[in-house]
Amino acid sequence: MRWPKKIIRDSLTVFLLALFIRTIYSIFFVESEYLSTEDQAHYIQLANFFSTTGFLGVDTSRMPGYPLFISSIYTVFGESLWNVISIQILLDSASCVVMALMAQSIFSKGFWTAGILSAINLNMIILSASLLTDTLFLFLFILFLFFLLQYLKNENIKPLFLSVLFISLATLVRSSSYYLLPVLLIGLVIWRFWRRDTIFRVVTLLVLCIAVAGILLGSIYQRNYQYYKSTELTSLTGDHLLSWVVPATYQYSGKGSYQEGKKLTKERLSLALQRDSLSLALLNSFEKSSYKADISKEILLEFGFISILKAWVTGSVINILAPSVAFSPALRSLKHPSFYKTKGRGIVEKIFNYIKNSSGLLYLSILAAGTIISVVFTMLALVGAFKMTLEFPPVTVITLLILVGYFLAITGPIIGVKYRLPIEPILILFATYFLNAVGKKP
Repeated sequence: MRWPKKIIRDSLTVFLLALFIRTIYSIFFVESEYLSTEDQAHYIQLANFFSTTGFLGVDTSRMPGYPLFISSIYTVFGESLWNVISIQILLDSASCVVMALMAQSIFSKGFWTAGILSAINLNMIILSASLLTDTLFLFLFILFLFFLLQYLKNENIKPLFLSVLFISLATLVRSSSYYLLPVLLIGLVIWRFWRRDTIFRVVTLLVLCIAVAGILLGSIYQRNYQYYKSTELTSLTGDHLLSWVVPATYQYSGKGSYQEGKKLTKERLSLALQRDSLSLALLNSFEKSSYKADISKEILLEFGFISILKAWVTGSVINILAPSVAFSPALRSLKHPSFYKTKGRGIVEKIFNYIKNSSGLLYLSILAAGTIISVVFTMLALVGAFKMTLEFPPVTVITLLILVGYFLAITGPIIGVKYRLPIEPILILFATYFLNAVGKKP
């Protein structure tokens, strides 16, 4: 695709605007100490071991893409955490440009709206200055989304190839997009048959998609099966379900506090190990994951479908409406209680107790302002999505809604504004469509 010179100049302007905002934020609001806290320290450790362990020697609970990314920056630019942040800021600024081009491509307008909304998106800004997988993953995911929408628009094979390539690369960074591959394949088959394609053409497209994904992800599957006799992509599933999903479901379904949910999972794990006369120390990482996942599924089934649905809906609503500023290290440095550790049956009681226990007026004021902005943006996006369903080709709207639903479904009751990041570009597209319609001359 060849863009006019004006689009190139405008793209450079959006890039520089996004770069300026992210640079100012990282200079004034991010301390060096913050970059070695929580999961960030683990990724730094993995990157430091990368030269010794190699691509397939990374911790089986993590995908190797981000440690490789950090290690490569260390090799080229030196072992400074700020070098990694600088590259991420550049990538995130480029993501803003792709968002602007995406809006221009599918709406024939909205370049500046999507570009500016992306440039000032606080979630993107904050995470670009964190040593986490999010910025690299989002960059690859936005490229996937751009080429997927191009394919739906013109049905050429090249954008399909590139969309599968970039979602596979994104999966190498974060496994959350893993199930998008089969979802994409199933959706592709349904759409191509709806378009009355021949079986030969459909099979050809499927082989192309499977081949691209297989080349990029096949070595990980081979390692996992060869050394651990597992067909899973990572060994994180069990810990994720037992330590986070089950306690959160327990709380947001109204059964009790998060702490009580954690206590329940520990007791059930202990009882199961006694029943099976088993020690986790004797199991490899994937066997541990499978064992914990089975226990988690048993507990969730006992909760029942209604409780699970209630927890998922509650978690999704919170994640969509939660203010991005809540994840800012500058705000988190202010005295405030932990949302996860705040007790309460259900979300209303939990939020009430959280506000009651937050004594800092500045903290609550910033949080309230951020929540208002987040709610307004979400409302704009929802109205834009509704208008698109009435006025836009169904396949495009359905695809975007499926992607939103996918990420909300896999996140479930796990609370955190960073988990909203993959759907931010789609919300920006919806909001852009609405704002374009508002600004349209009668």
